[in-house]
Amino acid sequence: MKILITGSSGYVGYVLSRFFSEKGVSVVGLDVVSNPVWKGNGHFVFQNCDVRDKKRMGEIFSQEKPTHVIHLAYLMNPIHDQKKNYEIDVLGSENVLGIANATKSVKQLVLFSSASAYGAWPDNKLWISEEQSLRPRDYRYGIHKRIVEEYYNQYSKRKNLKTVILRMCTAIGPSYHKKGGVVSLLTNTPIFFKLNGRYCEIQFLHEEDLTALMNLIVDDTKIEGTFNLAPDSFSTTKELATSNIFVPLRLDFMRVVIALLWKLHLSSVMPAAMTLSTHGIVVSPEKLMKRYGYTFKYSTLEGFRDTVRKRRELGTL
Repeated sequence: MKILITGSSGYVGYVLSRFFSEKGVSVVGLDVVSNPVWKGNGHFVFQNCDVRDKKRMGEIFSQEKPTHVIHLAYLMNPIHDQKKNYEIDVLGSENVLGIANATKSVKQLVLFSSASAYGAWPDNKLWISEEQSLRPRDYRYGIHKRIVEEYYNQYSKRKNLKTVILRMCTAIGPSYHKKGGVVSLLTNTPIFFKLNGRYCEIQFLHEEDLTALMNLIVDDTKIEGTFNLAPDSFSTTKELATSNIFVPLRLDFMRVVIALLWKLHLSSVMPAAMTLSTHGIVVSPEKLMKRYGYTFKYSTLEGFRDTVRKRRELGTL
């Protein structure tokens, strides 16, 4: 087995690259930024490559001959250059599928999508299943994920290439190697907004559950299709940020403020993020749990507390 991981220097890419390489599995990491933590790891090979560079990526696939591909190269945080954002998220994903399909050694391609593609709506029910339609509203990341999923599902691929789409919630854990992120926001921000009178529902997938499930998936020669990747639990912002002061505000007001800051290039947050902070997206992992008889090691709250404790010890919070 040889696993090629795009976006290997991002948090999830790093976690999976480290997990499999430390097991003795050959891992090829593709990213535009090298990660210094890989020095001395004999089972990991880094290739500097932009997923928009189809020629370069094709050469790497041909040279490395991976059996599995895990596609994680995307921009979760939006940039003001919308064209570039689209090219990386959508065209890059199309390139990965096309090259994986043309590389006969590849037997499995795992596309990481996002639970955010379901959309943050007031009428969202708890435990959304994979059968629910994707309606990501104006959230650019979710829109791109829907486009990519549609492309992957309609693509005429070879019969012996299995494609797996994972709609993942936010992953957390002590391996996050830089300050910032949602855990830091919930922990270090003393004042939080309570938009439209709601404490938002959140699901967090602990990295130990992530690696355990991915280990099962890459060893599964028959798995194919779409699966939610999230724990069988959720918490609210109030339960997670217990010491914070929550200030009630209207969602429409916050969207106007954030839209102005975004337009003036004073914020890296788009108005759609305010909607996501108001209406929770809680997905059901039942389909994946039943397939493997899996029991989660961490609930959302337990995973959050473990992450906070260990990251404080490491100084990355």
